Amino acid sequence: MYIQLSLGFNMLLIGTYHSPFARRVAVALISRGIPYEHDALNGYTDPLRARSFNPVGKVPVLVLDQGESLIDSAAILDHLNERVGPKSALVPPSGADRRAVLRLAATAAAVCERCTASFSEGVRGGDKALVDSYNLAIRGGLQSLDAASGAGGLIGGKPLSIATISAIVAFDYVALSLPELEPARIAPSLARVASALADDPAFRDTYPKTA
Repeated sequence: MYIQLSLGFNMLLIGTYHSPFARRVAVALISRGIPYEHDALNGYTDPLRARSFNPVGKVPVLVLDQGESLIDSAAILDHLNERVGPKSALVPPSGADRRAVLRLAATAAAVCERCTASFSEGVRGGDKALVDSYNLAIRGGLQSLDAASGAGGLIGGKPLSIATISAIVAFDYVALSLPELEPARIAPSLARVASALADDPAFRDTYPKTA
């Protein structure tokens, strides 16, 4: 069970959990017991409304009770890390582990970006060479995350770091969007970590639901 932190403000998370970037913010919020309201806005299907929250029409957006809006999942996670304090930190405070966790989180984010690009290009029936280059990047990113997963690695275990959160969200995103890539075969250690944490409320309650 997570301990709810009393931070003195309520928040609204805008963005569908189908967005891996919105989902990783939601996982971080739940993992730290921070209550929030959720507006499952899809920026692709409702771009006009999305631009009313973010001028470039992207999610996630985190709205604080003062009316201030934070955009970009990395910036939002940095804010949450600052607010929860060192005992519940999402990122190690300094040193090699901090750099490694941030690097892994960035790798996972890049996997998600390439996955979106590959899926979109494939739907359009676009350039096969371009799709292949995106998929090569996805495989490379998953392999890098896999090397840090499991026993002795920085991905897995609790408290959930942004490396673990981002890696599992990326793994699930590839599995849902491009199952033909067989991410569990590419990253078997990461697959085991994802499976072990699948029933954790932070991941279970944010898992994208099919229409």
